[in-house]
Amino acid sequence: DDPNLATRPDFSLEDFIDAWLQLTNDTVNDDQAMRILGTLWDIQNAKDVQRWNARREEEAQLAKDIADQAAAELAQKQCCLQDKEDTALAEERRKNKAKYAPVPDIEVPSGLVNIPAPYASRKLKKGEYCELYFFTNVSLAEADSFNASIDDEALTLLKAENGQHLWIPASNARDKSAVIKDENLSWEQFGEASVHLLSAMREHNWQKDRIDMHVKFWTALEVH
Repeated sequence: DDPNLATRPDFSLEDFIDAWLQLTNDTVNDDQAMRILGTLWDIQNAKDVQRWNARREEEAQLAKDIADQAAAELAQKQCCLQDKEDTALAEERRKNKAKYAPVPDIEVPSGLVNIPAPYASRKLKKGEYCELYFFTNVSLAEADSFNASIDDEALTLLKAENGQHLWIPASNARDKSAVIKDENLSWEQFGEASVHLLSAMREHNWQKDRIDMHVKFWTALEVH
């Protein structure tokens, strides 16, 4: 039992008569014997309390050491597990880049998306000149009906400027006679093409100053 909770007995009771007799003599009466018994009890209880508290502190420290060791081992296991998961995820991302490619947080277009012919798209991507005709409503409608999954694999025979005949992808071949030159476009076609071309330039990440230059140029033509 916890000696801290112990209560000094009442040594005046008859239960302690034998103890009195051991202490009483010509110089020590019964009252003095009871006080001596109380003092001896206090001394022994103090020693018991000291030993009890020391033992409890040792037990508490041992329990803390065990808990700390268990926590450290658990943290080490979790760290190793996290490292394995990170390595596995990095390998997964490397093997399946498309699966983990970031998705831009942009709004869905509210209107129709005009996609020019592959020929015109390649020109825009390279930043090369492309006839405005490919951005008119007629040409965009033609491009909309273009089946890229089939036509991209098709080849056509084309006569080069040096007279040689070359096999090239059908999507690269253009019927030049069907393409209206910029200067021969109607004013309505020019208006259609200028708007669609600006949109396509933005889609192909043209620099803002280049786009602004075209806007100023076409605006000047319209108010001329």
